[in-house]
Amino acid sequence: MLGLAFTMQAAPPLVGDVLERLQCLSFDDFVNECYRQIMLRDPDTLWAYGMQDEYGLASFADWTDLSAEGIEETQRLDRSLLELLKCFDRTCLTPEQQLEYDIHEWFLEDRIQLHPFPFWKFALAPSAYGAQNQGLETLLYLPIETIQDAEDYVARLEGTATWMSQLIDGFRVREQAGDVPPQIVIDLALGEVDGILTGIPDRSLSRQLPAYTTFVERLDQVEDLEYTVRAELLEDARAAVIASVIPAYRELREYIVSLDGRAGPAGVYGREDHEAFYTAVAHRHITKSMTPGELVELGEQEVARLQSEIRTLGSETFGWPTDLSMNEYNALLNEANVPVLQGEALLPLYEELVAEATAALPTVFDIFPSADLVVTVEPEGAPAYYREPPLDGSGPGEVVVSLLNIVPFTPYDEPVLMHHEGNPGHHFQLAIQRDLETSLLRRDRMSSVYLRHPVFQGYMEGWALYSEPLAHEMGLYDDDPLGALTQKRLELVRTARIVADVGLNAFGWSWEEAADYLLEAGGRPIGATGVLRYDCYPGQALAYNVGYLSILGLRRQAEERLGDAFDLKAFHRIILENGVIPIEILERIVEDWIADRLCAG
Repeated sequence: MLGLAFTMQAAPPLVGDVLERLQCLSFDDFVNECYRQIMLRDPDTLWAYGMQDEYGLASFADWTDLSAEGIEETQRLDRSLLELLKCFDRTCLTPEQQLEYDIHEWFLEDRIQLHPFPFWKFALAPSAYGAQNQGLETLLYLPIETIQDAEDYVARLEGTATWMSQLIDGFRVREQAGDVPPQIVIDLALGEVDGILTGIPDRSLSRQLPAYTTFVERLDQVEDLEYTVRAELLEDARAAVIASVIPAYRELREYIVSLDGRAGPAGVYGREDHEAFYTAVAHRHITKSMTPGELVELGEQEVARLQSEIRTLGSETFGWPTDLSMNEYNALLNEANVPVLQGEALLPLYEELVAEATAALPTVFDIFPSADLVVTVEPEGAPAYYREPPLDGSGPGEVVVSLLNIVPFTPYDEPVLMHHEGNPGHHFQLAIQRDLETSLLRRDRMSSVYLRHPVFQGYMEGWALYSEPLAHEMGLYDDDPLGALTQKRLELVRTARIVADVGLNAFGWSWEEAADYLLEAGGRPIGATGVLRYDCYPGQALAYNVGYLSILGLRRQAEERLGDAFDLKAFHRIILENGVIPIEILERIVEDWIADRLCAG
């Protein structure tokens, strides 16, 4: 890629010496340094992703600054970076650089669109949805390989109370905007904290908290550590837990208790600016502009279509009545799907499914990743998730599975799980992304540890969901009619989430109303607490189906306009060869591709 200097335009306002240096960079260096500087504002995330070396971090002694002043400084950085980006003349860039320009412009403008809601990603909630839990879990990621690492860890423990106070100040800012958690969230979060602060004296409790027990385990792995030094470090860590970590939990508990009796409605509906807030966070996740009304209309149309297809397929394949509810269909599917595989019996099935899907890839693709795909076992955790190949290409991509989970009681069944996480889903797309020469933003795609999911979810999760019905075209369900019907059922469940998420956050639904809708539409009882995701993490569940339907819509558009000249392999290539990008930009790329093929034909 060419390195072009700035055009002669007025210099934007600068934020510190860093931005002064950015003015002097070529375009390629600028976009990488742009993303690098944004991520350096959030060291917690860099350590959580294991990217500290690539970004030049030597110490994890300090937490990410969550103060209002720190967030305001990051927002000034966002605005200044966008102004600096616009100092480049886009027309003078190569086509690849123009794409990088558009992606970074979208990325920065999206960040700025969320500036009016500075603590939008910091939700008080139970489990992994709570910013307080996600932040404290970063302690478990930190590598302790040297004495200096150990001292940095102790320093971070000492800073925990300050970090927690900053986070609680952020909760209060959201509270002032009318964003108070509903009572069920308050009760669940309080129960978690009470489960930690069980009335045990602080000095005894200090030995039980993961913040300390993790330190003990990691310290044992430091080579040539003298006994006296180890003893001093452990005592310093215990003192820091007593002086900072336990008070942090107590302050958190005090804040949660203060909310009791002042609970808000479900989701973000209690905010005075809930419509603008939800529209902005939805845009972040689906990576295109849609109003709540447009989202509900799309969701309801797709729910009706899939329900009809499930009834037709169930009747034609198994002779089931066509007038059953989705709950009744779900019961029939569960009864038919026996015996239930679990434990060690799942592993050879997973490996067989991955091998079959990999062998069938050439039927619909002419572009392939260089990295292999393997199945690895991780006893604890989700039924499966995908781990990308190392950046240096030294290893395969991995579908990481837990054999402890009974898959039919998760949002996936076995074939769909492997197609979504492996081939032709996350592995196929993300491993191809690894092979491309792109900017740091497109290569690394990190997101704040407090948000958990990286940027451009509409494309990434949209592709993984698109890959599930694509498995039919690859012949992977030819001898598995039950699996084919199950795939449709699970697609329906993910589609119904669109309506539930919007209903809860934009239209004022209660948790019970959302749960009732999901049962009626998708046929899977989840209970009120199953709505937690949509309440605490508004908009994220939209990314899957909106992204999938956007990709499917582009395919239908290409099929209609190109007719007999349509080539499925060529279509998939244009979708994949640009890596993870916003759906809005992907739509422009495909529209240009269609126009070029029409002209060439």
